[in-house]
Amino acid sequence: MKDVAAHAGVSLGTVSNVLNRPELVSERTRGRVQRSIEALGFIRNDSARQLRSGASRTVAYVLHDTANPFFTDVADGVQRTTDPAGLALYLCNSGEDADRQAFFLDLLEQQRVTGVLITPVDPDDPRIAALAARGTPVVLVDRPARGDLCSVAVDDVLGG
Repeated sequence: MKDVAAHAGVSLGTVSNVLNRPELVSERTRGRVQRSIEALGFIRNDSARQLRSGASRTVAYVLHDTANPFFTDVADGVQRTTDPAGLALYLCNSGEDADRQAFFLDLLEQQRVTGVLITPVDPDDPRIAALAARGTPVVLVDRPARGDLCSVAVDDVLGG
C-alpha cells in the first residue's frame, strides 16, 4: 500500500479509503489510486486485513461426505449465497469421523472464519458450543439444534 500511495501521490490513509470506503474519496483521486494499483499490480493482503479486523471473509461448511449428493447440493446452495456477499466458502469433509471434525473446528476457529455451517458427527461435541460461545455464528445442517445453537433440519416424523 505504501508503494501505491507514493506512486499515486496520496497518503496511505487515502489508499486504505479507496480500498475499504471508496465513497469517502473523490472520483478523481480514486481513479488516480486505481491506476496506480493496476500499474503496480497491487494485490490486497487479506491476511493483514484479517489480523487487524480479527475476522475473515470466509464461511465454512463441515459436511459428512462429499460423495453424498445431499451434502453437495447443500454446499451448492451455500455457495450461491456466499458469492454475492463477497465471502469465500471452505468445504471440510469430516467423513463422519469425530477426530477429523474436531481438527476442522479447531482449524476454522484459528482462521477466524466468519461463520460455520456443520452437519456434526456428534451434535453434542463441546467444540461446537464453545465456537458459538466465543462469537462465531454456527448453524447445524440436517441436525436439530440443542441449547442456543441454530439449525436447519427436517422433522422426518412430522413430515411423514
